[in-house]
Amino acid sequence: MPGKLRRYDEYGHVHFLTISCYRRLQFFRHDAVKQVLVNGMGRTRAKLGIRWVGYVVMPEHVHLLLFPMAIGADGPVAVSTVLQDLKQHVGRHGKEALRSIWREAQTLGSPPMDVWALGAGARPFWKTRAYDFNVTTEKTLHAKLQYIHSNPITRGLVERADQWIWSSYRYYEYDDDSVIGMDWDGSWPIG
Repeated sequence: MPGKLRRYDEYGHVHFLTISCYRRLQFFRHDAVKQVLVNGMGRTRAKLGIRWVGYVVMPEHVHLLLFPMAIGADGPVAVSTVLQDLKQHVGRHGKEALRSIWREAQTLGSPPMDVWALGAGARPFWKTRAYDFNVTTEKTLHAKLQYIHSNPITRGLVERADQWIWSSYRYYEYDDDSVIGMDWDGSWPIG
């Protein structure tokens, strides 16, 4: 069994997070569930005072760039606190959205997801663990943003990054905050 995942909540660090759905099921193939995630990001930002730097919602996982330093705070908000708040909100409301889709269509779009929908007992939404990488340089931050913005292209979901509305690409390229605005003005270090 692997050891406990370590997180380093260092002052001034941006965190690159990857959160995957339970058994990599494609819960985010549905726009209603993507919207639940984006709403959860806004809620977590308002509740904890953290700042979002970038994101992309893929069918079975999410990449987030987060600056956990609340304005006026003495230290960073623990990444575990951010993850707990976001995952609980999205898990609860994401399941509600999936149940609504199931009631209407009698399918979630794939046999494994239908098995999950019909399962008895607890049905997790998220994998237990999340990947957390501390971003300590501007070069690494830009590389991570490039990576998450190109993820939908790499997966063949779209041909150009601006065609995927469920990422921060359109915010940075076109100042489009119609899905959710980001909290980074491009300066380094973020502060």
